Parts: sequence; structure tokens; C-alpha cells
Amino acid sequence: MAVDWEKIRKNYFPALRHLTYIMAASASPLNKEAYKKVLWFYNDMLKYGDIHYDDFNEELERLRSIVANYINAKPDEIAFLINTTSGMNIIANSLDNAGGIIYPSIEFPASIHSFKRKGFICKKIFDNNNSYLIENYEKSLSPNTKYVINSYIQSLTGFRQNLEEVGNFCQKNNLYHIVNATQGFSSFELDVKKQKIDMLVSNGLKWPGCGYGAGILYIKDEFFNENVIPISGWLSVENAFQLNNENMNIINKTRSMDGFGGCPNFGALISLKGCFDLIKNVIGEGDIKKGVTRIQSRILWLTSEFLKCIEPLDLKIITPLNIINRSGIITIEHQNCSKIYEIFIKNKIYITPKRYPEDKEDKLLRFAFNYYNNLKDIKKVEKLLKALNIQ
Repeated sequence: MAVDWEKIRKNYFPALRHLTYIMAASASPLNKEAYKKVLWFYNDMLKYGDIHYDDFNEELERLRSIVANYINAKPDEIAFLINTTSGMNIIANSLDNAGGIIYPSIEFPASIHSFKRKGFICKKIFDNNNSYLIENYEKSLSPNTKYVINSYIQSLTGFRQNLEEVGNFCQKNNLYHIVNATQGFSSFELDVKKQKIDMLVSNGLKWPGCGYGAGILYIKDEFFNENVIPISGWLSVENAFQLNNENMNIINKTRSMDGFGGCPNFGALISLKGCFDLIKNVIGEGDIKKGVTRIQSRILWLTSEFLKCIEPLDLKIITPLNIINRSGIITIEHQNCSKIYEIFIKNKIYITPKRYPEDKEDKLLRFAFNYYNNLKDIKKVEKLLKALNIQ
């Protein structure tokens, strides 16, 4: 059955009734399913306090199973934290800093900051016209390289990495494959087995749109066959509710790091459960993978339509445009970026101004299309750009 995207937009995204919102790469608006779930949680806390703690935990376990199914992992390999950075901090504290890291030159700071603080030797992979090809990875290899850190989708340019290709490269060279999936999580297909991903982080703020405070961490079970979880708390042990402060019987699995070993951020995570319920039950007709696949196709269709509309304007697009490496992000460079952005805001068209790391001023306009966007949004942008005569 075909998805009625306009019906989903109308029924689940009230913010879009008065906004042209093309900034999912910053954050997506909350949808009604997420709102309903989080309202249930806070209303229950308001009326009953902590009496229904077990119900909250059951929702968390349902979410864990959905996320595991989506990325082809086991539920025990998933932990829930607060954001992408928290996941990267745990990974940095799990690994030996005697090994070197290679990472894309434009990589989002959260991916690499923790590792630099801990003294890892970090070497940049340079690009070919904003694409990071396997030959670029190969050129950056050195005898001490042990880890590859890369984003599934680059936040600045929208370049979507072929993770299976990188995973095969890592396997061939005996490297850990570490992925910041934030800009592709819930919007593009992921398979940690097929893509040979050892560790993965994301948040629920951007493409799922659950609001702030939900982080996702995947670390494959095999890693903890030879290593110990780097952080733990009272809920990380067997028989935790005996409340024995002598109990150090750590459950050596990723899930034991939920909430850094303490109580989870139920509000944000139950909101994320609502986002995945929408993707699984409404878009995917009961199948989370089908839901994500349909979203991926929808987003690529939207960016194709957007590119067709702006092609006559002869703009400087820095996003790699081949569909294999394209995502929901299309970024345009323009010297009058700030003025254009102000006019967009006055017309209630919301995008994101960005800048190159070495620049002091914004030169980039980032358009980030999610499944709730439509052709009307694209036409509004096209009309305004033509009226501005910015080519």
C-alpha cells in the first residue's frame, strides 16, 4: 500500500501548518505520536508518581527491540544515553589510545573531540569534491592506524558515506569501524552486520524528531568478550534492586550503560518510542525496516525534485549530487548567505545558515528535507530564490 505522505504531514505534524520547515539536520519538529507518548509519561508521573516504573521500563525495552531490529543488532547491544556526544565519550573511554584514528576532514566535532582529549593520534582523511572515497581512506592509513571514525552523513555537506564499503575496508585492514549515524538515523537504512560497524552512536533529536535528551549507543557484543564496559552504576549489576553496595557483579553488555548505569531519561526515550511507532506502524505497516526504506526513498525523491527546481538558478551546490551519496541535506554556498537567510526567516521558511570551519562568517545555506516535507515546501523556496535573483 502506498504511503499517504500528505495525510501523515497533516495528521502528525502541526508545526507544518504555519511553518515551512526544512531543517531536520538541526532538529525535526515533534510529531503527535511522540507528543502523545511523552504526555502519557508525564501525566502518569503527575497522577501516580513512580508507581508505574515497570510500565516505563517496558516501553524502554520495546524501543530497544525496535532500534535493534532497525540496525540489525541484538537488544543487549543497545544502550540509551542523552545525546551523540555521550556515546562518543563512552567509546573513547573503551578504546586503547595507543591506536591511531583516521576521520573525514569535515567530520562533526562530536565525533572526534573526546578522542583528541584522551590523546589519540588523529589523522584527517581529505576529500574529493566533498566526497570521501575509499582511496582517500587508503591514503590516510599508517602503521599505527587502528580506528576509523566517520559520519554516515556529513552534517555540513550532506555527503552520505557507503558504510558497507568502509566496513569492508576496515575488515581488510583490521580496523574498528566507528560510525556517527546522527544525520541518517531513522531516515536511511542501517545494518551493522552488513556494514561491519563495530560501534555506532546517534541521537533522537534530528531525523526522528523526539526532542532533546535521547542518545543511542551500539557496541557489538564481541567487543565485551575481551573488554569491560568503561562506565557503570547501580543498575549495571546483577540483582541491582538488592541495593547491595558491595555488589560489583557487572553485567558486561552495552545495555548496562543505559543512563550511564543509572536511571534512564524516560521522558525523551518514550518520546523517541513514539517517533519509531509512527515509522513502524503507520509508514512501515508494522515493519520498522520497511518504514525506514520508504522514508529513505521519500527523502531522495524530495532532494531530486529540489535540485530540479533550483537547477536553472546556477547556484554553487557543495553537496555531492550522485544519488548513491546523497542524503536529505543539500547545501548551497553563497556570499550573501546572511541576507538571504534573513529574508527566508521573514517569509517563515526555516533553513540553517552554516559556515566552513575556517571562516568567521556564514557562507552556506543548508536545506534538510525529511519525510514530512512536500513539493509545496520546495516551490516556496524556488519562488523566493527566483525573486531574490541570487544566481
